[in-house]
Amino acid sequence: MNLDIRGQAADQQMAALVEQFRLLRGQNATVRALVDANPARLYVSMLESGFRVRLEQANGATVLVLQPDGSTPRRQPGAHSLVVHHDGRVYVNTTDDRVAVLDGAGRKVLRHIPVGRDPQHLELSPDHSRLYVANSGSNDVSVIDTRTDAVIATGSTGRRPLLPCVASDGSLFLPSGPDQTVTALDRDGKPLATLPVGDSPHDISVSPDGRWAYQPNSASHTLTVIDVRSRSVAGEIPAGHGPGHIAFTPDGRFAFVANTLSDDLTVVDVASHEAVGTIPAGEGAHMPLLSHDGKRGYVADFVADDLAVWDVERREPLARVEVGIYPHAFGISGDDRWLVVSNTGESSVCVADASSMRTVARLDVGGGPGHVDFDPGDELAFVGCQLTNQVAVIDFRRQQLVDLVDVGAVAA
Repeated sequence: MNLDIRGQAADQQMAALVEQFRLLRGQNATVRALVDANPARLYVSMLESGFRVRLEQANGATVLVLQPDGSTPRRQPGAHSLVVHHDGRVYVNTTDDRVAVLDGAGRKVLRHIPVGRDPQHLELSPDHSRLYVANSGSNDVSVIDTRTDAVIATGSTGRRPLLPCVASDGSLFLPSGPDQTVTALDRDGKPLATLPVGDSPHDISVSPDGRWAYQPNSASHTLTVIDVRSRSVAGEIPAGHGPGHIAFTPDGRFAFVANTLSDDLTVVDVASHEAVGTIPAGEGAHMPLLSHDGKRGYVADFVADDLAVWDVERREPLARVEVGIYPHAFGISGDDRWLVVSNTGESSVCVADASSMRTVARLDVGGGPGHVDFDPGDELAFVGCQLTNQVAVIDFRRQQLVDLVDVGAVAA
């Protein structure tokens, strides 16, 4: 199947590809679509949604290749984003516009908290007294007091707010792709500023000292620099093609930006806000993390089905760790020994040994695994599984699946 969708808006292009997916799934078909050069918004959106795609060059044109039978699209509500409170409670978005609260130790749903429409991503404040829920359907953020697990405020944002990010002073930042803005709010959801950023802003990050926020703009191929104190735009930094997620070094001196279209990482000197280097990664480089000691960096390569590893001080590649199909997210245990990787494309979780840089176990979990977090004792990993609306509980040291908890069920 061949399509020509050049010149169309990204939403129209995605709709055309999703329709071909619906019609051709199960027929061992391949869709080849002519797209515009550097189709960052379309490519990242398809990958983030769980479609198996890659980019190729043919006769001077850019072709997006879609494998319907290899795709596991996450186009329904369910557990995807989760965070673990320091008392062991697990918060996860679920169906019917709710957040589920899970007892991590007992692995039981304690309660459900009604929030806004289509809750997508969650984040805790540094002191864990507030939980922030970005509601993409109602264009707002729910502010939850974690002492009572009750919504205490609702703050307006731009359209379809993405991953919330909390600075050390408690202020909150949420990007809006359709509006090309970042909304800044205080800890209780009161608006502080609306800031212009680049095209297709993705996952904003704040430096460890709370001084600067970097907003990667996937379609502008830049980072917008935001002064957290004054809530103002301080500049713009060129990055690779399709920047999406950022990891700061623990001392805040450098930031590493994963570029999904150019398959590399941009190294930024935070003091000068300048790009000072590039590190090669794998195809579809998307989500970077650094070890807690700051010595190694890892980035999940959506399309290459691996993690690329680099030496942080030397800024040199070290290895590629093969994992499962379409690694969406991953986490690093507190002792930096274990990597827990969710593979959206095959509904599995890989456990990798960071010292040997190899996968030691692949565990079947619920459908569409996404975000990963760890319990306070650093013994269990929790993984949201969107398609089955479950939380997978992993004993990563024993490489065992401990439980699959239905977080849509009403608490007993």
